[in-house]
Parts: sequence; structure tokens; C-alpha cells
Amino acid sequence: MTKKLTSQDEELWKTFTKGVRQIKCNKVCVDSPKIIKTLEYPQLPTPHVKSTQKVAQLHANELRNLKIDGQIDLHGFTQFSGELALREFLKTAVYKDWRWVRIITGKGSPNNPSILREQTPKWLKTMPEFVTGYTFAAPDDGGTGAFYIKIRRKLHHK
Repeated sequence: MTKKLTSQDEELWKTFTKGVRQIKCNKVCVDSPKIIKTLEYPQLPTPHVKSTQKVAQLHANELRNLKIDGQIDLHGFTQFSGELALREFLKTAVYKDWRWVRIITGKGSPNNPSILREQTPKWLKTMPEFVTGYTFAAPDDGGTGAFYIKIRRKLHHK
């Protein structure tokens, strides 16, 4: 559900975005010192899924012989840019036929939990075209500050 902005918020948004223009780019660009290189993604169509396909939380027995094909570290991302980068990363993972990826969100602290960690499961549930399931990573792979994601196989059309 999307909240309607108040007139005060709309004015603030207009002031904030004054002079901003849309650019055509196939890159996710993040101006953060923690992000070393710009992630480049090919222009890929979003795969279609059946409406019955869901994203599930995985169990330990599904993690046997886990081999991570790729990962993205969301440290330094805002909530908005983190979701965009995650979506593009997962889309690329589907087209590269990766099976497992790791998403690093960070844990935050007891007084200030990581918003990216809290939002990632919600985002994943809205992406059944890319993901079949997820779970927290093993302690030596980031524990509750990272997720293992099982990538949906792309449909090969005849």
C-alpha cells in the first residue's frame, strides 16, 4: 500500500528534485565510498512467472552443497537504491543461470537495526520472477547480516 504524500511533503520533494533529470543508463550507480565499482547490468527483460509462484523461507536441508555464484553488498545503500540494486542484481542472476547468491545487508546494532536487513525479506517476496527462496546466511558468511537467495531458473522457450 502506498501512502499519499501531504502537500507539505510534495513541496519538499519538488524542492529536493528541482533540476534533477532522468538519464538513460544500464548501470546502477551509487556514490558511496564503500562501493568500489559501479555495477553494470545488461538491459534484460523481466521474466514472467505464474501467479501461483511464491517466495519461501528456506530450511537447512535445502542448503546442502551450497555454492555461491555471486553476491551483492548493500552496505552504504539507501533503502530506495538498495531495492533497485537488489532487483537488477537478481535479474542478472536469473539470466546468468546462477543458482545461489548472497545478499549482504549488515546487522545494524541493537539500538539501530539495519533497515536493509529488515526490508530484504519483504522485497524478496515481491520478486517471485527472480527468487524461489531465502534464508539467513551461516555465521561465517555474515549470519543474520546476510541472506542466501535461491535463484529461480529462467524459462527456456522453444
